[in-house]
This record gives sequence, structure tokens and C-alpha cells, in this order.
Amino acid sequence: MTTTWTPPAASRGTVVVLPGRGEHPGVYERLGQRLAADGYTVVAARRGADGAGVAALFGAHPEGTRILLGSDDGAVRAWSVAAQTTPAPDALVLAGLPLEHGAVTVPGGPEAELALRTACPVHRARLGADPQFSWGQLGADVDDPPSQLPDLPILLLHGDADQVAPIGPVRLLAGQSPQATLGVVAGGLHDVLNDQFHRSVAARLVLFVEEIGKGAVLRDDAPRPAPRSTRSRRSGPLHVSARLDYALRAIAELPSADHEPMRCETIARSRGIPLNSLVNLMVELRKAGLVHSRRGCEGGYWLTRPAGETTVADVVRAVEGEITSLHSADADSWLWQRLGDTVDEFLRHHSVADLHSGLRSELPAVTS
Repeated sequence: MTTTWTPPAASRGTVVVLPGRGEHPGVYERLGQRLAADGYTVVAARRGADGAGVAALFGAHPEGTRILLGSDDGAVRAWSVAAQTTPAPDALVLAGLPLEHGAVTVPGGPEAELALRTACPVHRARLGADPQFSWGQLGADVDDPPSQLPDLPILLLHGDADQVAPIGPVRLLAGQSPQATLGVVAGGLHDVLNDQFHRSVAARLVLFVEEIGKGAVLRDDAPRPAPRSTRSRRSGPLHVSARLDYALRAIAELPSADHEPMRCETIARSRGIPLNSLVNLMVELRKAGLVHSRRGCEGGYWLTRPAGETTVADVVRAVEGEITSLHSADADSWLWQRLGDTVDEFLRHHSVADLHSGLRSELPAVTS
């Protein structure tokens, strides 16, 4: 059994929710209504839904961004599904992730369990009167998660007063995973999506989903000093940034659409690019005149000129600004200028059509 909440107008994307121990889909009515009001379809899955079941739910609602959300042991299952399912969801949300086995002995009785789950009086009353809710499951064993988080944008939501799943291991996981963002709720208990600060948590979730689907990133206006690195970091003299790699992968996908608009979601899934990064990069390619765009349900991006006439050098300049960046332009920089000229000639000799087909063109001889 699943429960679905749909937006009043066209859907901006789909959030599939995997409930936790003792829960059923209806427990997420408040969250589902909130996200639906913001334009997203929310599907709360039955307990035990596997990768095929999740894929079927996304397949029934193919429009827009696809977000997989899990709470409690549903977060572990969501992590496993995202790591093993192809195509993977566009992003992952893990709430109240239990990483420390046997962290707490759950006392018997509904009141004691409620004290661990939520401080929200409305949700406590709902669970207390819910005949479908299964008491006494919070101490059940949880499967081991995969060895590492998938290469997707990930939002971890956790209460710092969670006694069922202590926050320490989650902080450590977030610190080791550059693709993950940790949102900590001060005073939050285990059912962080249905706790006393559920409105703030839902707002953070909506912001994350908007970042993934539409590239809507809110930044502090005041610049912050760069953090000091605790370890030395070196990069080679020829460094290809993730931004440039993503841009080249994205533009190489466009010829397959034969001048028809291609949506960012399609490009991201086909080329394995984080959707929030791709949205911003396509805007830069459009501003550089390399792609056209169209809004709406039939919208997307397509090349402004034939793929064979757009060079890799064009893409590099659109994304990075220049081919070579020199520390200084003094008399001793001639070697690096020559290197830059060589790289520029190499990149001008390769086109988007070459990237699309995977061909390696014969390079002309580089003369001194």
C-alpha cells in the first residue's frame, strides 16, 4: 500500500518516502501535504519496498526531479536502493539514519517510545490514536548500510538529541563524504521529519529539492574566509575541474537529441552528472552562446550550431574563462605560455561531435 499527495498544478518532481520501523505511509501525511503545496508529488511507499518497487513508483510519476527519502531504517534502505538501482535517483535524503547498532535499549510502552521519537504534541497524539502504527519496533535490528554513500547530492537530516540513532557516526559520515550536506536540528529527536521543528525541517528539505531540480541556491551575501586546510593538497599543472568535466559530458549528450530540446534531468541521468551542478552549467553554456534553451514542459537545451563546429576550447572558455591561467606574465613565463598555446590548439582540434562519438581525431603536428 502506498499513499500519494499530488500538487494542485503541474508537478516539479517526485519524492518517494521509505518509512521507518513501526511506521506506515500515512504517518507522512503532514510532510506530503507540505511538499505537494510546494509543487512536488510525494509517494510514501509501503514498508519493505525494494529497488524494483521504488523504480516503479518513480516510473509512475516521471516528471521532473526524482528524490528518494528514507527515515530511520528506511534511510538505510534508501541508501542501498540509490547505490544499486539504475538509473539512480537525482538525490538522496536520509533522516534519522541509524548507524550505531544497539545504541539504546528502547523501553516498553507507548509513552516511553514516544519520548524517544518526537516532542511534537500533534504527532504524539496522532501516533497514540493510530491503529496501523506498530509499537515496539524501534529496537528491531537494522540492516548494515553499503560501504559508502553513492555519488549523488545527499542531505542528511538529524536531531542532535536523538538517542535512538546518536548523531556522532552521522557527523563522521558527512565529514567523509563531499557530496553530503548535514542538517542538524538542535534539540531534535529521532523522528526528525515529524518532530516539534517539522516546519523548519520541511523548509530545509524544500530548499534542497529546489537546489537539485532548479539550481536555486541561496548564498550568504557576506564573503567568508576560506577554511584552512589541515593537509597539503597538490594538483598537476594540467588540472581538469569537475565543472569542466561535467560541462563536456553534458554538451556531448546534446547531439543525440538531433536539435530537439533535451531536459537537464535526461542529461544528468544519461551522463552521471549531479543535477544541481548541471543546471548552473547549462546556464553558463547558454550565456556563452553554445546552446539554446526553452522553458516549459517541452523545454530543454539544444546546440546553437552543428556539433562539429563547436570545439572543446569553446566549452572550456565558457566554463573556465580561459584556457591557461598563469601565476604571472613575466619574462620567465614563456614556457607556460607555449604550453597554453599547445593545449589551446589541441582543444580547438576536437569538437563536440568528437566527444559525442568518442572518436580521436588525428592531431596536426605542433610546430615551434
